[in-house]
Amino acid sequence: MYLFYGIYNGKWRDNMAIIHAKTEEEIFEHVGGEELIVLNFWASWCGPCQMFANVLNEVDEDFPGKVKVIKVNVDEAQELAAGFQVQGIPHTRIIIGDGMSQPLTGYIPYEQMKAIIDDQLK
Repeated sequence: MYLFYGIYNGKWRDNMAIIHAKTEEEIFEHVGGEELIVLNFWASWCGPCQMFANVLNEVDEDFPGKVKVIKVNVDEAQELAAGFQVQGIPHTRIIIGDGMSQPLTGYIPYEQMKAIIDDQLK
């Protein structure tokens, strides 16, 4: 797990905790708790992935203790991406309890992502 500290959107952040996973075990050690998991597959060369990273940072900031963001770099974890049937990126899944959503592929604006999360947290 990597913790990022610093200024985000003009505010000092010391609680930003986006998790970077490379194995299924690293993902599933966070599943089954009370937090909703936003699992995102991405790559550094992917423009929409870079734009969506900002959305995920906002999600991490706006849902402390309710949502955990886990990111998987498909170039570093190709077998893991194949296991989740990732065919295009960004590829995002919502995991709550032991259930997993259908994949959300492509860039998702923050307001739409927030609505999806709010709906799942009801």
